[in-house]
Amino acid sequence: MKRIITLTVIVVCTLCQIKAIDFGDDRGITASAFFGCSHYHKKITYGGYWESDDYHPVITPRIGYRFNSAWEAGLLYRYEGQNDENEHYSGIGVYGEWSFLRFPRGFRLIAEAHILYNFFEGDKDNGWHGSSNMTEAGVMPCFAYRIPKSPVDIKLRYLFLGFNDSHRFYKGEAPGCLGRGDWIIDASLRRLEIGASITF
Repeated sequence: MKRIITLTVIVVCTLCQIKAIDFGDDRGITASAFFGCSHYHKKITYGGYWESDDYHPVITPRIGYRFNSAWEAGLLYRYEGQNDENEHYSGIGVYGEWSFLRFPRGFRLIAEAHILYNFFEGDKDNGWHGSSNMTEAGVMPCFAYRIPKSPVDIKLRYLFLGFNDSHRFYKGEAPGCLGRGDWIIDASLRRLEIGASITF
């Protein structure tokens, strides 16, 4: 019986605290996560002709601080699968967001900038051309929707413009990536991510 009473008091106090939160104040610690899918199309011409389409997960959790309704900055981690042999990129970096355009009903357009260093992990002796680390710095547009009377944003981002010094096969095997040098416009599937952000 004591446990039930104690649990009831905790739940009531928690609900009262949540009700007291001012969701109009955008300042605070933010936690967010984005999810997507990478697509690689490979053509092998030596020893016969062979094609494959590979799809792998892309996951980007972040933690940051929202200074006001327009600005946010923090740290991020990015995971991108490469093939069926457990080869992948794991990256750490920093990001910043600027909400530069607001629409009615809680919609807004965001410019996100990030600097990211990616470690390649896997069997580097298997002959895969992209077995090298990668540095990336650039901007991504993001469309956000604030759920009414809550601290939660639903976000959709797509397209990357900027510097990426990865191996050319990382870019060439991803349909939609323009450029094989260090400066690219990446409109491949791996840049389409949906996520959510909550401000505490």
